[in-house]
Amino acid sequence: MKEISLTIDSLGKTSELAEKIAAKVKGGEVICLIGDLGVGKTYFVKFFAQALGIESEDVISPTFVYWRKHKGKDFKLNHFDFYRIESDEEVEDIGIEEALEEGNAVIVIEWADRIEKLLPKDRLEIHITYLGETERGLRLKAFGKRSEKIIKDLDLKKD
Repeated sequence: MKEISLTIDSLGKTSELAEKIAAKVKGGEVICLIGDLGVGKTYFVKFFAQALGIESEDVISPTFVYWRKHKGKDFKLNHFDFYRIESDEEVEDIGIEEALEEGNAVIVIEWADRIEKLLPKDRLEIHITYLGETERGLRLKAFGKRSEKIIKDLDLKKD
């Protein structure tokens, strides 16, 4: 498992990281966002989507519907939010297995830690921690070769 920790001090830096990651995806990747309420998970998704050619104002957290689909330039974006999820069965009913099999889509899951048993073996986890008004700590953890390559290719310096 490859892991790197960063400190981000603005939304602009969050945008830069999301763009860098978006530039490395090929379709089929799963990005898991983990962190407390209000740390910026949805902002990350907006910036990531924008880098894929999706209007950022079209990206809102799917808290009440669980899943929103977006069409980018090269890939679809399947955006999940499991804040309100109550069971693994509920997640399966939503259709996550179908989404995980879509090779021409990138999947981003907010509150992924709530469905840990259902996550694929190859995934990129981004743990976001509140450090201050504009500061966030990020820990990127790659599980699997595909996600390890993304972190390696980002060429980020560690804190």
